[in-house]
Amino acid sequence: MTGIDLKQEVMRVNNNVNITMFGTGLRKQRVSITEDKIVISADHKRIPALAALDGIDRTTTRFVDVAILDEYKRRLKKELIEQIKLPVKSVLKDYDPEHELAITVIVLTAPM
Repeated sequence: MTGIDLKQEVMRVNNNVNITMFGTGLRKQRVSITEDKIVISADHKRIPALAALDGIDRTTTRFVDVAILDEYKRRLKKELIEQIKLPVKSVLKDYDPEHELAITVIVLTAPM
């Protein structure tokens, strides 16, 4: 698989995980691949219910964000291994609700 094909497959899987969890795709995403890491930056639409609560009780929405991120990472890792056969060691992810930006780092067990 070429670097471009791999990027497209990673974007497809990532978008599908987003659709499965949130019922909508990503606005935009970019993928960079360097040796044993894949970095995805993605523009997400904030979950409306969480956006409504952010200004009132950010602590609670932060706990929910962390739970959502944990489930997303678990699903993304599983799908990347099953669908693309990537040797995924770990998936790290954070989300900035103010700018609706997520960064995901996929650490592989071996360089690509």
